[in-house]
Amino acid sequence: MEKRFLSVLMAGTLGICVLAGCQKAPEASADSDVYHAKSSLEGGVENIVAEEPDGNTAGTDGAKQAGSCDALVGTEENGIWICAKVPAVPQIVPTLTLRERDDWDAEKLKELFDGEDANVQDITAEYLAQMEKELSEMNEDDKPVEWLNFGDDSFLILSDGQKEASFRGNTSASYMDEILKKSCDAIYKKAPEIDVTKNNEGISAKFSVSRMKDILLEKLAVLDIMEIHISGILYYELDGVAFYELVFTPSYGTIGVASEFGQIALGEVQPRGTAWITEDGIAMMSLDDYCGKITEQSENGKILTFSQVTDILEKYLENNTFYGNSKAKLTQVELVYYPTLQESELLLTPAWHICIPLNEMTEALESGDKAWQEAAEKGAAWNIYLDAVTGELIKVE
Repeated sequence: MEKRFLSVLMAGTLGICVLAGCQKAPEASADSDVYHAKSSLEGGVENIVAEEPDGNTAGTDGAKQAGSCDALVGTEENGIWICAKVPAVPQIVPTLTLRERDDWDAEKLKELFDGEDANVQDITAEYLAQMEKELSEMNEDDKPVEWLNFGDDSFLILSDGQKEASFRGNTSASYMDEILKKSCDAIYKKAPEIDVTKNNEGISAKFSVSRMKDILLEKLAVLDIMEIHISGILYYELDGVAFYELVFTPSYGTIGVASEFGQIALGEVQPRGTAWITEDGIAMMSLDDYCGKITEQSENGKILTFSQVTDILEKYLENNTFYGNSKAKLTQVELVYYPTLQESELLLTPAWHICIPLNEMTEALESGDKAWQEAAEKGAAWNIYLDAVTGELIKVE
């Protein structure tokens, strides 16, 4: 990840007392190892972070209670309208550091073939040769952008003629059953697309969402992944074929990793899992920059209440750190881990995420929603990540 360094030119002599004497020096704050006078914004945020939350914010299990928010933060001229459910969250959460795994090999990869590995062959060399040939035949402008990835440069792919499975970087994995995938391809985008992320109506009882999750978790258990956060589920059914399309991320202590990134820049990493799941098994599954091994865990940080979050956002709006549209609703609030690549390590920082999901904003724009059309034209915030412990802005789009 690129690091920005601030160069400071110091001129004159420090510590001069003029006439009436010395004024008290402003409190200093650190930024990239350079100290500077603390701004009123920084001081205001720190004061909010230091506040003791109301005594009624925690439940009997120590988690902060769920609720809802339907309020304007900021002003009519520059504000954000948050209209969303606020989840119950733990009171303290650690920051995690991940490295690539050290226990993935051909024997582990073979386990994805459900024990039917008699005809499994290593096709890594053939696959890489084919990829190199295809790249050499492309025009320079058509070649894919080389993104930074989390993990090392290792790669392994096995096949039994029908199924393929691969490990990449000791952090990414994939699996495909060609027969099941062809069956799904035949109806993909032809069948009615049912969004069942929050509503399971219209789904066949014999192939329920819970059954689908069991199939996925059984396969992931081979990779020692026991916990995931599902952020999107679509269902397709046509001509006797049915399958679910999922978007999911790793989860640590019930807290998932960020999945609504908006625009991804070079140097950013987006852990992400996708899958097509049929009643007969997984048609395909891809886990990108996903499967790191925890090597370090910070002391638990005290999570800001959502009341503190809205107070902090108001400070940023007052200082024009970012801009909002007071008539365009932000409809989702969640606590997630935000991933940051630091050399060969992935840092997972607890963050409050306030947004309108990209698909909802797209629908609003296509339907002629004047509030979101105006917000888009003016570049108003639709996707906000705020450090859930320090109150610092991580990302705003």
